[in-house]
Amino acid sequence: MVQVRTSMEPSIQVLRIEDWRFLVEDENCMLNDLNLGWRVESSTYFLDMAELTYLIYKDLCNVYAGGRVLDLASLYSLYPQMDYAWSKFTVLLDLRERGRRARSGHSVRELLYTRGSERILVLVLEENILIEASKVIEWVKSAIMREYTPVIAVVDAHGDVTYYSASLARAEDLSRVYLGEDPSRTS
Repeated sequence: MVQVRTSMEPSIQVLRIEDWRFLVEDENCMLNDLNLGWRVESSTYFLDMAELTYLIYKDLCNVYAGGRVLDLASLYSLYPQMDYAWSKFTVLLDLRERGRRARSGHSVRELLYTRGSERILVLVLEENILIEASKVIEWVKSAIMREYTPVIAVVDAHGDVTYYSASLARAEDLSRVYLGEDPSRTS
């Protein structure tokens, strides 16, 4: 038997946008192998802007929309309204370069991946963009309740990413730790 090679490159087709995600068709099932997006049906997936950017940036496939192949410039000129898209892409790229198979999370600012049996949910924030502390606390609580380890990724103006572990502590829990200690005693 002779193997036949074709010059066809893997490709995905953007079908439409729903909320902050793109419904795409992937006839090659490449997205499943890459662990990107969320499968809707056998060959359709939801991807977010960061994942589309990743596919184009890494030249993993051709991304088609409206009958034409998109590059990064055309992707961002067609869909400029996507908040956090570039910062989320920066974190996605960083995690994947570190060997983490991160993908889009449950909201516009989230990524998720697994490390062994640990499920990690990443909140992507941008340096110098204000966010209420109560929203971060609610996100941490929600992540913990859904049995994820919460991590906050902050992207600075240079595209550098800093990761912070997140957890909840109550003031009364902290006071119990210090009650038994004698501050005058040194070890």
